Amino acid sequence: MAKSTSLRNLRRARTLNQEQMAQLLGVTQQTYSKYESGVIVPTEDVQARIAAILGGSVENLWPSLEQRAS
Repeated sequence: MAKSTSLRNLRRARTLNQEQMAQLLGVTQQTYSKYESGVIVPTEDVQARIAAILGGSVENLWPSLEQRAS
């Protein structure tokens, strides 16, 4: 499953829209949309907050980042 699909599906499963996610993260809706579409990668802090809100893990939501660090 592609990262954007995973984030979108997890967000929708929690009945949150992009604006609500952005507010929870303290970013704009446009910025959150870019996270979800993979245009930009959120900072580690924001990744952790997204994972906590959506009930996933950073490693599962951004596996390519972990591979690059190895």
